[in-house]
Formats: sequence, C-alpha cells, structure tokens
Amino acid sequence: MANDFQSIDLKDIGTSDTDFVPTYQVGEITVHAVYISNQHTADVSVTLVMTDGANTHKANILFNTVIPAYSTIALEKPINIPSSTVSTTQRKLRIKASTANKLDALASVLVIT
Repeated sequence: MANDFQSIDLKDIGTSDTDFVPTYQVGEITVHAVYISNQHTADVSVTLVMTDGANTHKANILFNTVIPAYSTIALEKPINIPSSTVSTTQRKLRIKASTANKLDALASVLVIT
C-alpha cells in the first residue's frame, strides 16, 4: 500500500458551492485537517458540506460558521472520504463563503492506495 500525502488548496472561495476535496475512485482517503483563513477586514461565514459525486447534500460539517476578520479556523479532526466508481456512493467536500474572494482554504489529505 502506498501513502500519498496531499495538500489541496482553494484561494478566493466564492458564494456558491465549489468542489474542495474531490471524489476518489480508489483508495482510502482521510482528510486530517482543514484550515480556512479570512484575509478580509470584516467577518465572513463559511459552509463546508459533504456531498456525493452527483452533488447531493449528505451532511453539514461547518454551517454558516463565522470566521472573524484576519483570522483562521482549524478543523483538526479526521474526515473519512469513501472512494467509489459509483457517483451515489462517492463522497467529496464542497465549500462556500458568505462573501466572495475573502476566504482561502487548505486541506491536508492522506490517500492510501
């Protein structure tokens, strides 16, 4: 089994759901941490959700969570992402902000194949 440590980054998050951690067709995927930073002078809310491969909502991870101006939130609990070749059993993380282009995000991901 091979371990592939990945950093997935997303700059200037928009106000509509955007794929953040993608679907995987093989392997065991664990998101070890997510960091979301606000480089704006005002508070910005973020929503991070798990969906299936067809973008059907499965669970809220962060829902309208306020990130104060010039600060960062760290989510340092593992999130397992099931891999599959079938979109209804795949999982991925999607993210959106209350104000466009004010938040950046980074995910630390381990893929075992």
